[in-house]
Amino acid sequence: MDTNQIPSNPLEKIALSLSGGGYRAATFHLGSMSYLNRLVYDGKPLLENVKLLSTVSGGTITGIVYALLKQENKSFEFIYSFLLDKLLKLDLVATGIEMLNPDVKWENQYKNKNLINAFAEQYEEFTGGAVFSKFDSMNSHLETVLFNSTEFTNALNFRFKNSAAGYSGNYRIRIKKENAQEIKLSDVMASSSCFTAGFEPIIWPTDYVHKDAPSLIKLSETYKDEGKAVVGIMDGGIYDNQGIDSILNYKKGNDEPYFDLIIISDVASPYMDAYQPLAEKEKSGLRKLTLKEVEQKVTNYNKWINYGFIILIILSVVIAIITKSGTVSGIFCGFGIALTLFFIVKLYLTDKIKAAKNNVLQSIKDKIPEFYRTKLAKLKIEELSVHRIEPLVLDRLNSLLTLVMDVFLKVVRRLNYYKLYDDERYTFRRISNLINELTEKDFTERQKHIKTEELSPEQIKNSVLLGSYDQIIGKNLKALAEEAVSYGTTLWFTDQNKLDLILDKLVASGQFTMCYNMIGYFEKLIYSTDNGFDLLSTATQMQIKSLYEQAKADFDQFREDPMFMYIKMSRKSENTGTPSDYEG
Repeated sequence: MDTNQIPSNPLEKIALSLSGGGYRAATFHLGSMSYLNRLVYDGKPLLENVKLLSTVSGGTITGIVYALLKQENKSFEFIYSFLLDKLLKLDLVATGIEMLNPDVKWENQYKNKNLINAFAEQYEEFTGGAVFSKFDSMNSHLETVLFNSTEFTNALNFRFKNSAAGYSGNYRIRIKKENAQEIKLSDVMASSSCFTAGFEPIIWPTDYVHKDAPSLIKLSETYKDEGKAVVGIMDGGIYDNQGIDSILNYKKGNDEPYFDLIIISDVASPYMDAYQPLAEKEKSGLRKLTLKEVEQKVTNYNKWINYGFIILIILSVVIAIITKSGTVSGIFCGFGIALTLFFIVKLYLTDKIKAAKNNVLQSIKDKIPEFYRTKLAKLKIEELSVHRIEPLVLDRLNSLLTLVMDVFLKVVRRLNYYKLYDDERYTFRRISNLINELTEKDFTERQKHIKTEELSPEQIKNSVLLGSYDQIIGKNLKALAEEAVSYGTTLWFTDQNKLDLILDKLVASGQFTMCYNMIGYFEKLIYSTDNGFDLLSTATQMQIKSLYEQAKADFDQFREDPMFMYIKMSRKSENTGTPSDYEG
């Protein structure tokens, strides 16, 4: 295959991935999909040419809801309104934490009572209790759904997918069809969005069991009876936060890629804050003491407290003996007995705390290899002051968190993008739709790296995306793009967020960013030299050019009013009624 040629049907068979990123991802991706739904290609919304949906974490919320409701033959307008309503009203963290209270009874008694399972229970607000058998027969334009997570036994992607696309799990841990059919989509949503540090792993198969799942109940019992190790499942973003790998591995092996176009919708930032070591604090008060001195002070305080108890007990007994009043004598006698009991309990607890401390220290010591234990023995840690120990401990903790939450994810992100962008076969088959690319920083940096010598004269002459930031993007889009990027990765919208219309702006950001990227893609198809565009049928060429003109006109409107499409869709929802629930 000539890698410099566009596919014979550039928009016919599309794969769409929705990255992780909490509610920010869910709303941005919904906006991106709504713009694909706005473009009409060959008599139907371009979104309906999406054949495969690959989602991760927050993107899985949008992906599951969309795929599920399309199975129910719901319109895009219904899905759009339904999802926005749920995202606006459901504060997962507040309700999830409340569910952990001991007096709260869980409907599903099979699940471990922890935070990720509390979220799984709440996700039923999005799924209506539906199970994966809903996707046994695909009734929409989608042929395949892939909801990505990561398993903690082999460090591999763990995919939940419709049976026609193959087995769920991975090649090491396969989920049989009869078991996969019973898995609740709310549990799949929880598996995909179970991000590190925020949650504990969700456990396969025990946490997926429910009362209407006889196969899963039997499987869980088999695991227990045979002593088989369960599998920890966590966020798909650990392995691939963009869902790219699942698309590239789908029906691979041919010289020509299976999909005519791959669209990566992504809210993950390529940037991270520079590492900052802990600023050294003033050596005063407790900080100037060594650990040995601190321990000695604690020992001294404890000793004086013991003396205090003994003196008070003796005084109580003496007063009770020498007093002439029976009532007063009884009071002091009772007081002495109570103090004695408290003192005994204190001594017992102090002894237990000391023993527990020694056990923990010994346990930590035992886990340190002998080689390092020998080296560490040379450090007289008990003679270090607290202000010296602080950076030794906190700088390591800070660097570890930065590694897990930033460095590692950025490296994985780059590696997966390289798979797509280093393969020339995808030159005319890829679009990245990034939430941060219309900010002034990103746009300006990207313009610097455009090699005009690689562009055709026609592309330079006709492109509407070449020029200064103010000329192409403008102040209105800039303000909204910057605000959308600044919103963090959360699973709730605060009252202030609602007042600031953050959800609305994130959806609009997805809409105008997708419009911008579709323009870039159409220009690449139409104006690149010797790419095979002129070999396409006349009808296909005309349709692509028509889409290009529509996208350009839309972007002109977005520059004037970035919210115009969101407002238009909201008014349409108000006229048709905003659904808050559905019957599956």
